[in-house]
Amino acid sequence: MRWNRLALAVLTVCAGAHAAAAAPRAVLELFTSPFCSSCPPADELFVKLASQPDLITLVMPVDSWDRPGRKDALAKPEFTERQSAYADVRNEDSLYTPQAMVNGAAEAMGSDPGEIKDAIAQTAGVLSVPVKAAVAGTEIVISVGAAKRAVQGGAMITMLPFMTSREIPMRRGETLHYANLVRDIVPVGRWDGKPVRQKLQLRDTAHYDGVVVLLQAGTAEKPGAILGAARVLLRAKTAAFPSAENADN
Repeated sequence: MRWNRLALAVLTVCAGAHAAAAAPRAVLELFTSPFCSSCPPADELFVKLASQPDLITLVMPVDSWDRPGRKDALAKPEFTERQSAYADVRNEDSLYTPQAMVNGAAEAMGSDPGEIKDAIAQTAGVLSVPVKAAVAGTEIVISVGAAKRAVQGGAMITMLPFMTSREIPMRRGETLHYANLVRDIVPVGRWDGKPVRQKLQLRDTAHYDGVVVLLQAGTAEKPGAILGAARVLLRAKTAAFPSAENADN
């Protein structure tokens, strides 16, 4: 599924959609890989963190560990590019997994709950702009509030379709567990600090269980702090994928 080939039509907003959950305390992104021996503890930690209603967790398998004859079926180059963009902004020379980004403004070892807790505290108050999302049929309604303070350069609105829970068998008889597995990064538009309401058409809904909407300072090439976020579920289900060591994208 390639969301960037979908037509996201901006339509008139209508009432009657079911609203998403309350505003989150933090957005946690995990960059991981099934070929990284240090990553399974981080994957399991993010399964636990995903159960906390005041956290939005997003798992993004990167393709930097792929080799000839060994390819992660769930990895996306967009996820590697996002991790690399964060590193560029932070003047970091190298990437590692498992890495967690917290509210787009602090990083932590993805398997270390203490570091993640400290990063959440360090970025407290960053999510200052109200963002809401609701789904009605095959449409999603996105509402972004006004800025409480000036945001230089504006911010980007991004939609991330995700799968709530997935198990991936490995050749060694092990099973990887992912929660809130992102399937794409979809640019929606720019935000200049004024309230925005949009209605978008959803496509290929059989391929994901929900969407997260992020309001993030900067650009995709130079991402800044996440200013607001919302999550909305279409369904809740669990399924298994073919082995990550065999399957193709």
